[in-house]
Amino acid sequence: MAEPSPKTGALLFLAGAVVSTVGFILEHGARSGWFVFVAGWLTHTVTILQFDAGPAVMAFGLGWLVSGLHPLRKWYLYSVTTGLLVSTVSLAIANTSFIAESYITAAITLSLTWAVGPSFITAGVFAAIVVNRHAAKHGFKPSPNPHENSLDVVVLTALYIPLIHLAVTETFYIRYVLPALAAWLFWHLLADRLTVRLLERQVKNNVQLVAVEPPSPEETTLMNVVSRSYYPLAFGLGVTTTVSSILDLLNIQLFGGDPFAATAGAALASIIAIAAGSLYVGPVAWLFEDLGIRIFDKTRRIMKTPGIHSLADEMVEIYTFIFSPIGLTFAVADGDILLALILLGLMLHLLFTISMTATYLYIRFSAKTHIRNVLKNLSEKGLAVPYSPA
Repeated sequence: MAEPSPKTGALLFLAGAVVSTVGFILEHGARSGWFVFVAGWLTHTVTILQFDAGPAVMAFGLGWLVSGLHPLRKWYLYSVTTGLLVSTVSLAIANTSFIAESYITAAITLSLTWAVGPSFITAGVFAAIVVNRHAAKHGFKPSPNPHENSLDVVVLTALYIPLIHLAVTETFYIRYVLPALAAWLFWHLLADRLTVRLLERQVKNNVQLVAVEPPSPEETTLMNVVSRSYYPLAFGLGVTTTVSSILDLLNIQLFGGDPFAATAGAALASIIAIAAGSLYVGPVAWLFEDLGIRIFDKTRRIMKTPGIHSLADEMVEIYTFIFSPIGLTFAVADGDILLALILLGLMLHLLFTISMTATYLYIRFSAKTHIRNVLKNLSEKGLAVPYSPA
């Protein structure tokens, strides 16, 4: 499996179909009296073959097949998007009551949610890693996906699909809609002003700002929105869990109550951190990158990119993002692994939905205006040497 290959994907799909078929044959044989299961775990194994292992391998193979049709056109994005849609739509269906009336309907729905959807996503992610490593090794860049500018809207829609049953309640707007809009509005009003002030502070004796590249605001492609959404999300989680850990050492319980209430409290604190504190690691850092401006020390003859505070950088370290929410949810679940995983999923879904929504709105409606405002302010104050192509 050196690279995404339609042939390999087809073989994996067939292998998954065989695995699932074996499970159904074993069940039929047991019901027909061909043999008797002497252990309960055999029955459980058959169910796994039918609705977990088999469908998961088939979905991975299909996702790998699709990714391999046009790997350099980023067709792996279709696999990832399809997986997310499958999981969220089936999860929304699972929240209804009618699936409980039929075992097979419930089993298929749960299989789509927890086996098929995640396997599509996994196939797309693995394909993306392989394609980009291969491209970097041979010195070329994958071409844009023809639908990349609209897939971000599809992903955002998919994130909100499981919440359809909450659309008539206040909970939906208080926990998901208003926080996302508030975070974007906060960024929209303050990011450009804060960027100008931070750049002003870095201009000292024999230090000037130089525009070495033309300004280049990010487009609202799926990869851009998702990758930039990571920073506010990681910052919010990093700040919240770090503060919570410090207070726990002092025997101060920041998030009390039952596990769901504690997780909701941690999520609310993370949302506030995403909206306020992540100005530094979100919009301000993005503006630093997109402005094309460098800090030039004329005495030391050194040119470097503007940077945010090192403490803010540490809050978005990958280990902080991975381990801190896991540690928090396992702590509030008091050793219940299944409950901890449920809490972790709920928290990450809530925070990623808010972060991605705010990030999309910022890139779509604020970024270009902010770049113009920052450059205009710096030019009027005589702080930046304008860009001039060689």
